[in-house]
Amino acid sequence: MSVVRARSISRKVGAPRWAARAPWRAVVAAVMCVAGAREVTAQFAPAPSARTLRVDGTRLPRGQFVYETVLEHDLTGTSLGTRTVTMAPAAYKGIGAWLFVESKAGARIAGTDSLYVESSTLRPLHWSSTIGRARLGLEFRDDSAFGGTSAPAGQRSIVSAVPPGALVNAAMLDAVLRLLPIHAAWEDSANTLSVSLGGLTTLPTRISVIGEDNVRVPAGQFDCWVVSVRAADVTRGLYWVTKTDPIVVRSALDVPGMNGAQYVSSLVARN
Repeated sequence: MSVVRARSISRKVGAPRWAARAPWRAVVAAVMCVAGAREVTAQFAPAPSARTLRVDGTRLPRGQFVYETVLEHDLTGTSLGTRTVTMAPAAYKGIGAWLFVESKAGARIAGTDSLYVESSTLRPLHWSSTIGRARLGLEFRDDSAFGGTSAPAGQRSIVSAVPPGALVNAAMLDAVLRLLPIHAAWEDSANTLSVSLGGLTTLPTRISVIGEDNVRVPAGQFDCWVVSVRAADVTRGLYWVTKTDPIVVRSALDVPGMNGAQYVSSLVARN
């Protein structure tokens, strides 16, 4: 068994251009996940050309997952509160859908991220996000998206092409990781959305199993695949996905500009 620990590989997301660039905003951006990553820096080779990632949303079980979040730096850890990810059946404008909601509460960080996706293909329908005074809203139609961002720095309209199967936000990535047929040495590719005040772009993203781990989190001890999600050369995440009844029980995200700090989420409860 190859054991991979959270701090063994550096990783992930930087501050959104549509949010302030103070250090805690960098942490907020790390929370937003590989999907929907909004401007980041990392030290990895570019991902290969992306293709459409196909999953069967009808197999997704509903659920709610509560994680404790910690900013780890060297040998210290600072509690950042909790993040709660909810996956529930819904409807959007008469279309059968899943609603993925990620809410963050506690020390210094608060925000809500909501995404409606089509129930079988997980095609995105509508995305809204709030971090402090920053707002994002996008409507998806076929191969395009339109909407806008607002923040103290200004407002911006967005109209952009979106490739099929694009990963949109953190909760969507968690859901997709529950559905993928992952196993030892498995890998695939997709696209990730990147949003800023300048507009919306897509990043080719590589998803690969890099090891296995028996990991202990507050919710218990789990045998997991360790999955790397790398978006081009700008963002990378590690996710511990259980081998049976797949769920994400742990993730570790690098916070650029904070000298090797990582944003770590650990499962506390599942409903």
